[in-house]
Amino acid sequence: MPRTRPIAGQRSRARLGTPADPGPARGADRAAARPTAVLDRPAPPPPADPPEGGERRPRRPRRTDVVLVAALVLVLVLAATAALVTVRAGGQDRAERARSQARAAAEAHAVTLLSYDHRRLDRDFARARKVLTGPFAEDYAATTEKVVRPSAEEVKAVVTAEVASSSVVRASENRAVVLLFVDQTTTSTRLEGPKVDLNRVRMTLVRTGGQWLVSGVDAL
Repeated sequence: MPRTRPIAGQRSRARLGTPADPGPARGADRAAARPTAVLDRPAPPPPADPPEGGERRPRRPRRTDVVLVAALVLVLVLAATAALVTVRAGGQDRAERARSQARAAAEAHAVTLLSYDHRRLDRDFARARKVLTGPFAEDYAATTEKVVRPSAEEVKAVVTAEVASSSVVRASENRAVVLLFVDQTTTSTRLEGPKVDLNRVRMTLVRTGGQWLVSGVDAL
């Protein structure tokens, strides 16, 4: 059939017919699909809650911090070691001084205790009592008055003591034991000439009032 030329003013059937016009339906479909697409889109994740108290995540220690801490610990250890060495050295020095002082005092006191002259007994006994302490001072006073004085006055005895050698048995800052070898030379009316006695005594000393005093003497 020959194609009919449209008449001026006449609308095309395709444009006027509803089945062939997809415009309104497509627009409605797009309008209906638009909110669906919005609803199907995944919601963004909620913002992360800040740490409680506003605290931040702890910072990872750096290598420099670790080195500084290790250096500080090393310095503290060295300081403690130096202090310990100093304390020990000071204790050893004090112990050595105590040994030396106790030994010198023992030698001097041995001469004082074991020497006397019948003409000056009061002076000699009084001098000896000044270097004694404790019960031994009382024992010495009793022995010299009851035994030594009567015998010395009777025979006119003169006894001179001299320390030949000495050695510290043990010593601390306030107590020491010293071994002494003492030579005693005695003259009297009962002897034809001087008599020398070789004595070995053990003397115990204690530090009292800043000085070493004799607390005991034992003949060996």
